[in-house]
Amino acid sequence: MTVLDKSTSAGLDPAAVRKVERADRRAQLFAVVREAMAQCGFPAEGYRFKVVALDADGWRYLVLVDLAPALEASDADPGPVQGLVAVAAKMRAGIVVDGVYWRPAAAEPGADAPAAAG
Repeated sequence: MTVLDKSTSAGLDPAAVRKVERADRRAQLFAVVREAMAQCGFPAEGYRFKVVALDADGWRYLVLVDLAPALEASDADPGPVQGLVAVAAKMRAGIVVDGVYWRPAAAEPGADAPAAAG
């Protein structure tokens, strides 16, 4: 389901229509990622994520997940997340998810990176 019905888009600026459709696909992908993370045992407060469009129209994405330090040793399994996200995004909105990338979040938001040995 899209926010903008194709039958009502006649006479509208094509760029505006594309922008609304892209925003709709992005919102659908956000929902897919949240559902997949919950299904795999990740509590909502234990991660943050971003989606990065790989094309101008928003049909291909990467998902970047930052895990909270407490989740690094938890029973939550990141293994099936990419498959769940890829399949659900394709089925719901025709979106291709090329990858889900993980990284541990910094323990403190203002913490400095370790100094390089030199």
